[in-house]
Amino acid sequence: MSRNQGIEIAPGDVFEFYESREILCGVVVVVKDGRLNAISEANREVALTPSRILYRGKTRLDLTLGRGELTQRLRAISENRRNIAQNIDLAEVWALLELEENGYESTEIAEFIFRTPVSDDQAAALKRALLCDKLYFQAKDFRFYPRSAENVEARRAELQKEAERERKLLEGAKWLSSINTRKQGTPQIEFRQELIDALKDFALFGPEGREGNFVKELLKQASIPVNQQGAFRTLVRLGVWKEDENLLLHENGISAEFPEDAMEQARELAKFNPADGAANGREDLSILDVFTVDSASTRDYDDALSVRELGAGLFEVGIHIADAAELIGQGTPLDREAESRASSVYLPDGRIAMLPPLLSEGILSLQANQKRFAISFLIRMDSEANIVETKICPSLITVRRQLTYEQVNDLVEKESGLKALFELANRLRQKRIDAGAVILPIPEIQVYVNEAGMIQITRYDKETPSQIMVSESMIQANAVAAAYLAQSDLPSLYRNQAECRPETECVQSEHELFRVYRQRRLFSRAELSTEAKPHCSLGIEHYTTVTSPIRRYCDLIVQRQLKHALAGVRGAYSKEQLEEAAVRLSTAQSKVFTIQRKWTRYWILKYIEQEDIENMNCLVLDKNARYAHLLLPDLLIEANAPVPENAGFSQGDQVKIRIEKAIPRDDVLKIQILDGAPR
Repeated sequence: MSRNQGIEIAPGDVFEFYESREILCGVVVVVKDGRLNAISEANREVALTPSRILYRGKTRLDLTLGRGELTQRLRAISENRRNIAQNIDLAEVWALLELEENGYESTEIAEFIFRTPVSDDQAAALKRALLCDKLYFQAKDFRFYPRSAENVEARRAELQKEAERERKLLEGAKWLSSINTRKQGTPQIEFRQELIDALKDFALFGPEGREGNFVKELLKQASIPVNQQGAFRTLVRLGVWKEDENLLLHENGISAEFPEDAMEQARELAKFNPADGAANGREDLSILDVFTVDSASTRDYDDALSVRELGAGLFEVGIHIADAAELIGQGTPLDREAESRASSVYLPDGRIAMLPPLLSEGILSLQANQKRFAISFLIRMDSEANIVETKICPSLITVRRQLTYEQVNDLVEKESGLKALFELANRLRQKRIDAGAVILPIPEIQVYVNEAGMIQITRYDKETPSQIMVSESMIQANAVAAAYLAQSDLPSLYRNQAECRPETECVQSEHELFRVYRQRRLFSRAELSTEAKPHCSLGIEHYTTVTSPIRRYCDLIVQRQLKHALAGVRGAYSKEQLEEAAVRLSTAQSKVFTIQRKWTRYWILKYIEQEDIENMNCLVLDKNARYAHLLLPDLLIEANAPVPENAGFSQGDQVKIRIEKAIPRDDVLKIQILDGAPR
């Protein structure tokens, strides 16, 4: 703050100026071309313009004195002014001038508190005090304005907050520094959790987080890299996060823990036993040979199958779906939580259920030898899979066996029922193909991580008898439900897919997987809608999903609408509610899919590290002059690589690559094509 442009200043004049936020005294040595050359009290030569002068009074020094004597006298002047400034009670000055609306120059205020004539040291000291004041006065246009009482209190709170922030920065940085250097015996600090929460936010969202600037300063003072990785590594050292912490879950607010009100409801529902009392109008299908087909690790069984020969060349295929809607009331705490989650999340290192495992692995799960409420789809067809009759009913079932996919594959030629179901499934599939369905099976990669962090990767063929049997049965149940709902007066959620675009650029390849990947890229994305439209790749006129109500909230909604339709009563949801739900669930399901895909890729990159994989064969999915887009068939992940000079391969070829670097946390997979020849 200065208005010294145009004033006459001469060699020998003592003045004050800012240097590194500190007010210092100086003496003018030379004035030339509107600039001053001076010596400061720190015994440094300085060059500045008059605009930088904060105060200049009448005090002068004899320039014939030696430089040492000049700096000594400047220090004495400055020390005297500091002492005077420290003894000025600005609260009293403010109380005297509080009600004045007009500002004052510092010399005018000095005349209120000092005896006249006011000395240079007194005037300079008061200006120092006012310039350093952050509470009582505001400086504007070379004048000082007293704040109102309300503003003083508000400013006092701000200053206290700033002081507290500085304290936490200092103490927090010292604490983190000792943690980062693994110093023994580091004491805890009172605001530990507050710092941890700020570090978490920064690790997830960087400087854009709630406390971004604070954490940047904190990490800098603690000599920790000022980036998200630095915050993450610190949290790992603190034992707050694991080395393989899933940050995607934190970013999206997904937790395995359920709110207490939802858990309280779950504990109460878990007491329910379908074996007690009457079946409440349900059809008792306990006589059927009902079985589940799932992976060996499955605990939340939400669908089961049955098949029986009726005579006269007819079969009854039963698809039995856990009746989650019977227990999970609309608008209840469990329902609200399930809606917010939208879907169970299946990850290599664990599962985050849509409904508490107490229910999804308990009373809602179609466990063997337990009576369970279900919605059963009973489809009668002849040996050529021509559907004669369909029936949907609330039922009471008992699962006899819980089979794995591998067990069914072994039994399909030995048990007549399984063999008949497989043959019917094959014929149902062929009928869909004849109706325009496009079957593009991709092998499934299952990644499993045990408690010790060891990674196992298994590749499954989806074209096995058990996989075809289950997938075709579920497609039929979903199609029957969609047709029934479309014919009723109740709105529902449908899954539609626009026309599948045919391949126009024919690229020859001896690798079937290349053709499948290339064709899949031309498919439109399936969409949720309240309008029943065709599903192109399935070859189904109307389609919905209702077969996983304990794993997908969309299926639970459809199950509720279906039950209302069966009962001939008004639907659980209006069309407007379903339209809103379609938007929310589409976004939520896309989020879950992205998390599952990215976290599976993370563990595959960890697997490459664990197994020290160096060389692999890859399929060239796409290629330009500089880069090739590759598929690693053994792991079903994609990556880019520079094209070598004189490369002789094309799209659809297989090439050999070397893996140079895999950084799972940064999703980095750096590979090099070893030569330009196809293999």
